[in-house]
Amino acid sequence: MFTCNWYIAKSVNPVFAQVIRDMAAALKKYSRDIDLKIIDARDSSYKAGFERFKNIFAHKNIWHLFGAAPFWWKIVRIHSRTVHTLIDKSSWAGYPTRLFTEGANNGEGVIYPVFDSLVNQTQNEETRKAVFIYGENNISLPEGDYEIFDISQKVLRPEALSGVYIANDIGPREAMRAGVLTMRGTAIASKKSGWLDEILGPGGYFLIDDNTDLSRIIKFGLGEKGRHMAMAARHFLKSRRSHEKCADSIMTLYRKINAQ
Repeated sequence: MFTCNWYIAKSVNPVFAQVIRDMAAALKKYSRDIDLKIIDARDSSYKAGFERFKNIFAHKNIWHLFGAAPFWWKIVRIHSRTVHTLIDKSSWAGYPTRLFTEGANNGEGVIYPVFDSLVNQTQNEETRKAVFIYGENNISLPEGDYEIFDISQKVLRPEALSGVYIANDIGPREAMRAGVLTMRGTAIASKKSGWLDEILGPGGYFLIDDNTDLSRIIKFGLGEKGRHMAMAARHFLKSRRSHEKCADSIMTLYRKINAQ
């Protein structure tokens, strides 16, 4: 039995935090060999002085850090084996791990993220077809009869969405956001991305290049082609990044580290 603490740092954005919790749920469900506790730096229970002090000195087989290391992390590294997962930086404070093979160097472990699907896709105001963006994505959208929804300005609830997400400069952080949106029902349009290829498949998103007619992509994305594209991407995502594969990738890494 592995005893394990997962620490979610304050630097972790809400999308990454939700993926981490989904991964923890998968691990608890599909592995009987682990006793897992999640510590979130933003939780009120963590902020209590006694609780924080107790956690810092708690010996575990594995302490797994997500995000930037807190100042007290060096104490944890004295008494426990540590794993560190980052999205796009490489200042490691434990065994280095990433969520994508794309961009991973030799010696860095890879664990699989998991994206939960919706249980109830109820109709509400946010299910209207829309073009989704995240902040200023440096893409000039053509005029058209559609709503533009900036998801950086509002916390997304878990309801279904409908439409197309226009991404730009895809890296691992943006790929995870695309994975979450795919499971909520949106089609994805992006420049060629190895990160997206891993989770949605090379044909799982509309490809944007220098000669792309965005009006045409938006028309497809808001219609039947977009719906079928999103369905195919969700199928690829659920088969390649299933809960079982997520749990297996983590336990394989932990056994390797524990044997060292």
